[in-house]
Amino acid sequence: MSLPGLSEQLTMAPTIRKQLLEKSIINPNKAAVICLFYEGIHGETYFYLIRRSSYPGVHSNQVGFPGGQIDPTDQTPWHAAKRELWEELGISSQQITQIREITSLYIPPSHFWVHCFLAYSKSQTKLNIDLNEVKEVISVSLAEFINIKKTFTDQLESNGNKTPIYILSDNNVWGATAMILAEIKSIIIKALN
Repeated sequence: MSLPGLSEQLTMAPTIRKQLLEKSIINPNKAAVICLFYEGIHGETYFYLIRRSSYPGVHSNQVGFPGGQIDPTDQTPWHAAKRELWEELGISSQQITQIREITSLYIPPSHFWVHCFLAYSKSQTKLNIDLNEVKEVISVSLAEFINIKKTFTDQLESNGNKTPIYILSDNNVWGATAMILAEIKSIIIKALN
C-alpha cells in the first residue's frame, strides 16, 4: 500500500509549521518513534502515546509517541525506536514486530528529522516506565481514534491562528504527533476499506 505522505500529515499542521517546512533543512538531528499497537483485555486494539516529563526543552510535557534521538550506536532508525521503547516504557524488542515505516517528518522547533514506525505486540506488555522521561502513558483505543474528528484551538499559536488538534483520551494532541497520527489514520481507514 502506498503511503498518504506529507499531504495527509499537513492536514493536522499548524499554520506556522507549514511555513517552516518550506525552508531548507540543513543537518537536522535524527530521531525515531514507534506507534505500538497492542491487544487490550477484551480483545480491542490500542496504541500508546506518552506525555513527556517536564524538562527545559521545546517538547516538555507534550504528548507524543515513545521514541527519541538516534544514537551513534544504533544500527538503524528501527533499532533506535526499539531502544527508546525499552528505555521509556520497558517493552523489549522481543515483544514487538515491525509493520512498516511510514513517512518521516521534520520538526522545526527542535530541528529533528523523525522516522516513524508502526509495530504491534503479540503478547501482553507489562510497562516499566522511566519517570525521568515519561510523565504519563496514554492508552488510545483504535476504535476511538478511527472515529475522532479534528478540532481546533487558538491556545497553542501566539499569532492568533487556530491549531488543528485531536482530543484523544482527554488529551490535546497537536503538532508533529497529530501530523503523524493523520497519516496513520488514513492508512488504517484505507486498509479497512
